[in-house]
Parts: sequence; C-alpha cells; structure tokens
Amino acid sequence: MTPSALPGFAEGDPVAELWDRHSRSRQPESKATCAVLEAVADILQQEGIAPSPTAVFVAVMSSMERADDSTSAEQTVAMLTVLATALEHAPPAPVLSRLPATAKVLMSAGRAAQESPPALRGVVRCIGLLVSTLRAAPSDQAVMDNWEHCVKPFAALSNLCVDGRPKVRKQASASVAEALRALRDTPAADPAGHAFAAVAVKSLRAPGKAARELADMHGAAGAKAAEQRAQAAAEESLHLLGALKRIIGELREPAAGEVAGAVVSLLDLAEPMLTQHACDVLVSLFAQTGASATVAAANAAAALAKLAKWLPPARIILQPDGKAAALSPFAS
Repeated sequence: MTPSALPGFAEGDPVAELWDRHSRSRQPESKATCAVLEAVADILQQEGIAPSPTAVFVAVMSSMERADDSTSAEQTVAMLTVLATALEHAPPAPVLSRLPATAKVLMSAGRAAQESPPALRGVVRCIGLLVSTLRAAPSDQAVMDNWEHCVKPFAALSNLCVDGRPKVRKQASASVAEALRALRDTPAADPAGHAFAAVAVKSLRAPGKAARELADMHGAAGAKAAEQRAQAAAEESLHLLGALKRIIGELREPAAGEVAGAVVSLLDLAEPMLTQHACDVLVSLFAQTGASATVAAANAAAALAKLAKWLPPARIILQPDGKAAALSPFAS
C-alpha cells in the first residue's frame, strides 16, 4: 500500500497525515501504527462509515476495550498513537459521550504498560487529551459530572511527573500542563489544581521530613536505610521541580500558593541542586506578575543560591543517575 492509499481519508485529514508520516518509516513502531490504520480503514470501509477522526476514535476504542493479555506492547503503542490523533482532532461531543468508558480503558492500559515506557507515554498523552475535552462540556454541571471520571486518571498523570524515567515524566508534565490550561475558567479548574498540588506538596515536603529523621538517627541502627529514603525523597522532589517549571504557570490560587510554599521549604535543606531548581521555579512563578517582579525574584534566587554554599547541607547527597522506586499510579 503506498503512502497515499489509506482508503477513504482525504488529503490533509489528520489521520491521513499520521499515515503519511509513518508509512515513510521502516521502524517497527511505524509499521505497527500503519497496520492499525489499515485495519481501521478497512473496518470503516466494510461498514460504510465515512472516515473521520471521530470514526477512528470509536473504532480504536472498541479495539482497546477488547484487548487482552495477548496484546503486545507494540500493538498497544500503535493503537494509542492513533487514538491520540483521533482525540486531538475529533469534535468534543462524541468524545465526551464516551468519556467514562475511555477513562476506564486508559486506566487499564496504564496498569498494563508499567514496564513499557513508550506505551505508558501513549496512555499519558491520551489521558491529557481526554481531560482537556472537558472545556467543551455543554454546562458547568456536565463539566463536573465528567470530571468525576477524570479524577483518578488525572491523579495518575500527576504522580507520573516524578517517574524515574525521563521521557515518561516529561510527557506527564506536558499533559498535566495541557489539561490545566484547557480547564482554565471551568468549574474543574480548582479540583484539578488541588489534585496536582496535593501530589506536588507531598513530594516537595518529603525531603525535609526525611532529612529530620536522618539527623535524629545519630548513628543508630537503620541509619543507612534512612539515608536511602532521604536521597530517594530528594530525587523525587528534583523531578517534581522539573515538572513545575512547565506546570506552575497553569496553577491558580490557592493551589499555586500551596505549591510555592512547599518549594520555598526546600531552600532550608541547603542542597545545591534542589536550591537551584527551586529558585528557577520561583523565578518562573514571579515572572507572571511583570518584569520588575521577575528581576526581584531573580536577585532573590541568586542570593539564596549563594547563601546555600555557606550553609551546612542536610546530609542529602543527590546522584545524577539515582532512581527511586514507585508504585503504579494506575492502581485501581
């Protein structure tokens, strides 16, 4: 089949463009994506359904609902790639009509994808796009009714912002920011901001708690385990700070203030890497209020960073390649 021969899809259609991109590649993941697109096009043709992102969304969702343990990670990634394009371009009404079922399927796919970063990134992207459709719900009540089905998926995205795998947490932070941006000025903005803030504050407060526990050990048995917990907490906070550089501008009060306060608490640890990244986040937060505030925040950050060099560290030594264990955020 030639790149222009996906049956029924007009030139310029987002699904046709997805086909065109992947049909030119010899990579296994591109071949799998083309196979999914061919199967979808064939089904639509057999059933006499006009090709469109909405039709593709329904067809792929039906396939994912029937997926079982025999479905390979490669197939899952391909279906999620196609589903993301459909979610991004389909009118919101048909997506909203199937939102509860879609959220359930994506949570199931997330649980199955824990050991496959490409599949997990696909799940994360689709959840972000799904949550973003709430902005088009026909009423405030409809927004909140649908938000109830998004609570757990959005919490999963928030927790994945501290995942040990860089590409997974990068996609998670991008999807959280995208969803919060879409929910701005809707009734779901506050609960979504609060949901992310709860995850962020817990992560940002953990290093201080761990450092205090470690300091109280005084050579006691279990000190090594306490030191490992302290380092894991610091590493997780460092990941969270990286995500916040993208997300904090999408938070509003009181969530923004709660998170900012937790970021400031990291400065007390005088750990150079945490201090530098915490200052970067604070600068980006103040930057929203104007140039003069940005300059003031930058000066304050520089002063804090200089001060950190003279303060005794809290015995948390971060290693660039360290990893922290985490439970699946898709646990039911």
